Amino acid sequence: MKKILFALLIVLIAAGCCACSAPYGGIPAQPIPNDEFYSLVTPDMMFIRNPDYPEGYSNKIAHESIPRNPFLAPDGRSNMHNDAYMTDAYEVAGPVGVGAEVISTYRGLAQCATVTFDSKGRIWTVCMNLSLPQLLLLDPDTLNELAAYQLPRRWEQWQDDPIGPYQDTSGGAYFCLDDQDRAIIGTNNHSIQIVAYDEGKRAFYLVQEYDLKDYVVPKDLPERDKVGAALPDWDGLLWFVTRYGVVGTIDMESGDIRTIELAGEEIQNSFTIGEDGVYIISDYALYRFHADTEGTPVIDWRTGYDRGTQVKLGMINQGSGTTPTLIGEMVVIADNADPRMNIIFLKRSDGSEVCRIPVFSDNESCTENSLIGLARDGTNGIEYSIIVENNYGWENIFSGADGRSTVGGVARIDALPDGSGGYDCVQVWYSPERSLTCVPKLSLATGLIYLYTKEPSEENRLDAWYFTAVDFETGNTVFKVLTGTGMGYNNNYAPITLGPQGGTAYIGTLNGLVSVRDTGK
Repeated sequence: MKKILFALLIVLIAAGCCACSAPYGGIPAQPIPNDEFYSLVTPDMMFIRNPDYPEGYSNKIAHESIPRNPFLAPDGRSNMHNDAYMTDAYEVAGPVGVGAEVISTYRGLAQCATVTFDSKGRIWTVCMNLSLPQLLLLDPDTLNELAAYQLPRRWEQWQDDPIGPYQDTSGGAYFCLDDQDRAIIGTNNHSIQIVAYDEGKRAFYLVQEYDLKDYVVPKDLPERDKVGAALPDWDGLLWFVTRYGVVGTIDMESGDIRTIELAGEEIQNSFTIGEDGVYIISDYALYRFHADTEGTPVIDWRTGYDRGTQVKLGMINQGSGTTPTLIGEMVVIADNADPRMNIIFLKRSDGSEVCRIPVFSDNESCTENSLIGLARDGTNGIEYSIIVENNYGWENIFSGADGRSTVGGVARIDALPDGSGGYDCVQVWYSPERSLTCVPKLSLATGLIYLYTKEPSEENRLDAWYFTAVDFETGNTVFKVLTGTGMGYNNNYAPITLGPQGGTAYIGTLNGLVSVRDTGK
């Protein structure tokens, strides 16, 4: 069945390959096409506002600041989850729905997941199809292509790999941008590439490549280990993980590589960098690491969690789908427990549990996306807030086709001081919004949580995808903007990203990248 599915998808891949440079002004973006059911869209479906909220509603959130890792691009510009703490919370204002405008760039069957921004405000993104990932430089306003760089191809036998291309988070999905405007990319040929941009030549170039073929876990083909996320720590040491449990470091000056293996465990999420260590979650446990004097990863503590009994519909593997979120003295994850997953707050110092709470409904509860997190002063001390969405019911990219949707649900969970030195976990609100798979984001400047939603419409098979804003304080939906209809606007686990210019958001889709922005008109 998997081979048939992939065969159907491969015919959708756009032919041709982009050049490594672009003419001045860039190659004009072509919009992602809507499907034939777009004709069912009525004017009142294009933009939907909750009448209980005024136009341009904004409610700034006071919060504890997030420190910046000095070896990454500034917060909000460096990686999929916004900062080294992986909070998915932005200082910049997101759209408030005033004169909302939608533009897009069609990249064939190539999803542009992580979106970062260099010191000139340009977009750096890796767009991945079934075989040919590319690093692109895009104009943030027009989405015109300014330059392209061909990354190593996916393995030629991907059709037989037990990890399908839409469950594969290697090959550039989790790349980051460093403090020198360089992309750090784990590639499909078991290496990490450092790529920069030449302003004079208007082209990308390879700065350095670190060969990791001797450090991945040996596997019998067609199974194959894969290099995943790579991030510098607060001292500039480059850390990386592989799908089948290797945790490693690279001294980028000497090229010295040191690794350990978490035997029998998988790492399919990105990881988190704090001043106190590196937080990595496998499909069995949450770890904190530090590097010894030679750079070898050392386990500070290991905390197991309930991984459940199965790979739930909506999960990529049997384990947590969350990149650890650091907020204040806490690290927060979701487990994969049955019948309901739990949100778990732990102490960063020793990995001990502070509090936990089950979320969503029995036998319909899982998340494959990172949690939004923030900390702020409360009446009795520091209060911690987490936003979690329910991805249960997503089996594959066709789960959002032909009018189908998932059970949905978004919740805010707070850890509140209990007056005796501990914390209680409480659910503050629940929203029924169906954010099928998208990594949600929060603008601290507007107090709005941004989702990518789709309601079921099986009677007329309309697949209408919406950029949706929810009030952080109440959980009420504030507005929705239609981005488009059909498979091309399917999000498939990519994040929403807020642009540093303010009032703009970007969403990766199966056909490229979509932008939603305020025009004020």
